[in-house]
Amino acid sequence: MIRTTRVLAYAWASPTTLVGLTAGVLTLATGGKVQRRQGTLEFYGGFSRWFALRYRFAAMTLGHVIIGRDSCALDTCREHEQAHVRQVERWGAAFIPAYLLASLWAWSRGQHYYLDNWFERDARRACGEWF
Repeated sequence: MIRTTRVLAYAWASPTTLVGLTAGVLTLATGGKVQRRQGTLEFYGGFSRWFALRYRFAAMTLGHVIIGRDSCALDTCREHEQAHVRQVERWGAAFIPAYLLASLWAWSRGQHYYLDNWFERDARRACGEWF
């Protein structure tokens, strides 16, 4: 039963994971690396490093793929990013649009598009972050 549930979670999240795998392929093609951690593939270096520096983040979850600036950033952010993995497993293909709408909603109310995004607040709460 547990195995069936995990397979269904991966299938449900697969549209978002495919976006992450695209970033992963670009990362590997540009000299980056990959590691498997807690049921995800974590890509770092190469394209992922460039993208993270360009958009000023340490790590980002895309389904069961996490891209990060470097291995240290992934180690530091893993618990938070795993909270996002659980969110994607609940929301499935609707995760990316819902995340973007949550940012727009926060911004439209005069709040910060990232810090006040419901998904970010939920992830911070899930892993005990208090900022």
